[in-house]
Amino acid sequence: MQNRRTQTALNVASVAIVTLALTACGKPDAAKSEVQKVEPPRPVRTIQVGLSAFGDISYLPGEVRPRFEQRYGFRVPGKIARRVVDVGQTVKVGQVLAVLDSQDVLPAINAQASQVDVVKTDLKFQQSELKRQQELRDKGFVSGASLERQAASAEAAQARVAAAQSQLASAQNSLAFQTLRADKAGVVVGIDADAGSVVAAGQSVVRVAELGEREIVVNVPERAVGMLRSAKGFAVVIDALPGKVFQAKLRELSPAADAASRTYPARFTLIGADDSVKLGMSATVQLALKEAQAIVVPHSALYTRDDKTRVWVVDPTALTANAVEVKVSESTQDSVVIASGLKAGDLVVTAGANLLQAGQRVVLPAAVAPAVAPAAAPAAAPVAAPPKAEPKK
Repeated sequence: MQNRRTQTALNVASVAIVTLALTACGKPDAAKSEVQKVEPPRPVRTIQVGLSAFGDISYLPGEVRPRFEQRYGFRVPGKIARRVVDVGQTVKVGQVLAVLDSQDVLPAINAQASQVDVVKTDLKFQQSELKRQQELRDKGFVSGASLERQAASAEAAQARVAAAQSQLASAQNSLAFQTLRADKAGVVVGIDADAGSVVAAGQSVVRVAELGEREIVVNVPERAVGMLRSAKGFAVVIDALPGKVFQAKLRELSPAADAASRTYPARFTLIGADDSVKLGMSATVQLALKEAQAIVVPHSALYTRDDKTRVWVVDPTALTANAVEVKVSESTQDSVVIASGLKAGDLVVTAGANLLQAGQRVVLPAAVAPAVAPAAAPAAAPVAAPPKAEPKK
């Protein structure tokens, strides 16, 4: 009897559980529909933007180079017999730099000298024949036409002598061109061919930099070409000379970009450079750009989505963040200039921009948060005074 009652109670409980489950499946969860997940306010850091003067210093790395650099090469081809100078050596005007082997030139000179002797002998014969023809013409033994032909032959012989002498002089010049000499004083900065090398006419053998004016050679990227023309001035800092700043002026800017680097070579003349400025030193040209009035924000205020640049602007009344699309102009070393999209007085988020959602409530720092009267602090419970110590009897 007791087991039957227990089984009946279990059946009733099972039916009740199934009924509750079916009821729960048929009705929406009222608690879930009423309670929405609320994103807590996020603390952010902001700045109030406005028109301000901004300036930029653009840095262009470069190298110290001479104002003039000569590349000396032989006027004739040949094999270099010896090189007389070394890198770093100072040379004077007329000093020998290198010498070619003259074995190929001397036979040509001798052959040309012999050719001169041949045409001179022929010239003497033609002149003697012309004189004889003139005497016979005076006596009436030869015609005038025969005399004219002989005169032409003598003139042709004279021309052949002149040509042979010119060729001999050219061959002798080739011997003189076997010696490479410096045209101007300077210092040797490079050797392009050494003794034993066979070089063509005009091929660079020795590079000599003239002493005196020095320049800074830089490669200017495309975006910085316009900055050169609008810069207020140029300063040069040399890594090996800390504490020294040299003034410079733009002397040359290439109108065409280099095919390999896609940069524009430029040369800046150093003003007041002394002997401490050595050729080949690394240098940096600083471009002081003109100041202008614009809205400037830090780089951290920008974020990009869908290939569009935006910033978060905080509504100071509702304390919500809204995305505003902006157009940037130019970038400075630590900030960016806003061309459009912002106005003076806007509160722009500068920290945490990538973590915000549209319309999200934010918490501003105390410096820019709206003034709110502080709530009255609860009264503290009085602290009982400690009991007085009884005097000892």
